[in-house]
Amino acid sequence: MPHIFPAALQPVASSIMPALRVNEIASESSDGFSVLVEYGTLSAPYRVYYLPPDLRSVIARSGGETRAVALCLGTRHWDGFVRQECLRQLVEAERPWAAPFIVQLLGEYVVEIVHVIVTALRDGYVAGLAQFVIDNPSFMATTRRRVVSYWNCYYRRQFPSLHDYPAHIALESIHLLALALPSGLLSRNAAE
Repeated sequence: MPHIFPAALQPVASSIMPALRVNEIASESSDGFSVLVEYGTLSAPYRVYYLPPDLRSVIARSGGETRAVALCLGTRHWDGFVRQECLRQLVEAERPWAAPFIVQLLGEYVVEIVHVIVTALRDGYVAGLAQFVIDNPSFMATTRRRVVSYWNCYYRRQFPSLHDYPAHIALESIHLLALALPSGLLSRNAAE
């Protein structure tokens, strides 16, 4: 699946792609996700295989939207440590259109990455999460199923109750944010 950012962000995304070389032994996965964000449709691959030094270089020398887009792409990296590193910086950037990259990580298997999201939510990070939940019910349902599945397969022993599993806690927090939105801000899809 190609990187398709909303029209307002596509020039930024296109400008960084030449600097991101793909690891020779891997290619981008064809799976991914497509969601609605504040600027339009966004599609991202499930994993990217950029050379970590290239990605870190783009992030280090960029600012604003360019840096945020590079961090979003980094959350899709094949290396969990790179994903976690990019996520830590991304939640500080507070871009509402970055919500899918954050929520997607809840439906994956690395609980250490999920802890970053739980901490960000406790610290007040909410940029775009509530509206994202409302605009993407299918994506959220799939994420919830993945959370339950990974908890059952890998974390049931560590967290005997699903309600204690960090990804479930984060999903519930995000769901509560959506419920707290004033009714005038409800789904842009409902108006279409």
